Amino acid sequence: MRKHLTAEQKEIEQIIKKLCEDTLNQNVFLEDDKCIFNHEKWDSLGKTGIFALPFDEQYGGLNADMKTTAHAIKSLGKYSKDEGIVFSACAQIAAIQVPIWLYGTEEQKETFLMPLMTGEKIGASVISEPEAGSDLSQLKTRVEKENDTFRLNGVKTFATLAPEADVLLVYGRHANGLRMLDISAFLLEKGEYKIGQIFEKAGLRTSPMSEVILENVQLPMKRLLGTERKGMEIFMKAMIWEKILVSAYHVGVMEQQFSQVYAYSCSRKQFNHRIIEFDSIAKRLTDMRMRIETSRLMLFDVCEQYDEGKIESSLSAMVKLHTSEAKLKNSLDAIHIMGAYGIIKENMVEKQMRDALAANIYSGTSDMQRKILFDKLGDLSEE
Repeated sequence: MRKHLTAEQKEIEQIIKKLCEDTLNQNVFLEDDKCIFNHEKWDSLGKTGIFALPFDEQYGGLNADMKTTAHAIKSLGKYSKDEGIVFSACAQIAAIQVPIWLYGTEEQKETFLMPLMTGEKIGASVISEPEAGSDLSQLKTRVEKENDTFRLNGVKTFATLAPEADVLLVYGRHANGLRMLDISAFLLEKGEYKIGQIFEKAGLRTSPMSEVILENVQLPMKRLLGTERKGMEIFMKAMIWEKILVSAYHVGVMEQQFSQVYAYSCSRKQFNHRIIEFDSIAKRLTDMRMRIETSRLMLFDVCEQYDEGKIESSLSAMVKLHTSEAKLKNSLDAIHIMGAYGIIKENMVEKQMRDALAANIYSGTSDMQRKILFDKLGDLSEE
């Protein structure tokens, strides 16, 4: 893969590696244990330009293509020991910045997108509800329009970054019974909503997640993103980006994990032999490496197709499904290889296992990715 990288992509990787070594990898286990979202680390990501990568130069972006953006996220996953901040970066870029970029007015881009790209502001996409996770047709958040004003009421849940956010992208449904065709998206600012329960998670603990409570939130027309009832189109475009970027993060973390476990296998001795010489260990290492290579090849193939104009939800679903399941399997194999050391707190493998647990849930569950792929089997068979 490296021989196919451009000079720019190699330079970005080195910048990210230094950022991780100097800043992001400090106090990782303490912040993970205490569920601390580190604003200084977030600011450093903004200053490095991570949040600006794929966006237009006229708004302060770097105009990078999908392959370059994905490689940067992969590098962040490879060198950062704090997966929570990597996951949060993917969530903000894909789920709120991309929608504003694609559907926002010039005023919305200047007011919201530009400060998100610099790290000055933090953004969160808010769509899931207690009764609407995979089935978004069950959204209960109500949108009522009076002249040129919208009023929102509802409770959102599992909202990544919401407790720290300055800007929310909120999805709600109009009340005329057309279900998913009646969803609109709105931009909210801090103070216009309430934060409910803040969840403590098994993994990704430095990435905060909470409920969002909307009580008669009054919004002017200029806070509507896109046009009325365009919400599902906006969300689905964002999900293509999110699935690709979290897949890049998965590949990077698997590379980091493999390096650690391979080195351990070469140095650890049992029965007067290095454990890498045992067939059971060799098989696990081989399987881990194979999952990394297939994930990486699939990721950059999808990126290249996206850059060529082939924007297909089934492609992003496939790479997200493959990499999330590979990440979890590799973490299990890593623990088997390291034995008791692998389950001790403040060991990277133990933390990586906890961080991997949600990979089959966020950005669409593995079951939902399989449904998307099944619905497109005929199209895929003709390629």
